[in-house]
Amino acid sequence: MFPQDLKEKYKDWHNDTYLKKKNLFESLAKEGQSPKYIIISCVDSRVDPNSIFKSEPGEMLVHRNIANIVPPYNYITEHSGTIAAIEFGITVLNIKNIIVMGHSSCGGIKNGYGMCKENSFDANSSISNWLNLLKPSFNKISNLNENESIKDLEKVSIKTSIENLESYPFIRERLDRKEINIYGSWIDIGSGKIHVLDFASSIFQPI
Repeated sequence: MFPQDLKEKYKDWHNDTYLKKKNLFESLAKEGQSPKYIIISCVDSRVDPNSIFKSEPGEMLVHRNIANIVPPYNYITEHSGTIAAIEFGITVLNIKNIIVMGHSSCGGIKNGYGMCKENSFDANSSISNWLNLLKPSFNKISNLNENESIKDLEKVSIKTSIENLESYPFIRERLDRKEINIYGSWIDIGSGKIHVLDFASSIFQPI
């Protein structure tokens, strides 16, 4: 049986949101999607880009993974899910804006920090294999106390993911032609405040 609480929430959604936007949903079903943004976000249940940005159906293509990591393009066969989602968004849906969105108190970042610090990666764990991608970012963070270092890693990882994005051939050529934009953002869950990456200063500034 399907969870009863989800059944009830679905009925509420269908009788309210869906009926109010019925024409939009029918149009999207018939004509397809044309999102304005692709957001690389964390799987964390506390962070929902569609809710945060109050997006309409069809407006955002959201790809979520542990710690909102964008792998290097040369990992195309090993971590192809995220790379394929980005390629689909850019080359098939022709999305012009990419946002890497991290957040505070990220469990993936915290665990990845511990693995990097102790070099305790488990080759038999898919989580460990994925968080191994944080090594380049870990090597860039300042020598602070552990809590501050983890907070630093949350933002440094976003910068590294952007660097990785810029090396993807299908993104690089569009950047060179000034056809797409890339953004970095980080949200503090407790305060709800978003900070965006200023590329000139390499500092995250609050909106």
